[in-house]
Amino acid sequence: MASELCKTISVARLEKHKNLFLNYRNLQHFPLELLKDEGLQYLERLYMKRNSLTTLPENIAQKLPNLVELRAAVSFVAYCCSTQCLQTFDLLS
Repeated sequence: MASELCKTISVARLEKHKNLFLNYRNLQHFPLELLKDEGLQYLERLYMKRNSLTTLPENIAQKLPNLVELRAAVSFVAYCCSTQCLQTFDLLS
């Protein structure tokens, strides 16, 4: 993982961010660093537009329990979180 991305995620974890913007990062895979430990339990909104994701992790709802909005361009619908987890799941933006 690129050092800039690691730094962004680390800062979000340390400062308990509720919003995280990972738009336009040319990501081909969901950054598993987001799911490590309990540090991002406060995250409510994750923006990942204009990347090259094709799948999302199956355990995203368990690892990010307060996530209510995920905006990501995913090539196909491989996974959809339960409605309890996400209020907004935007695959087209």
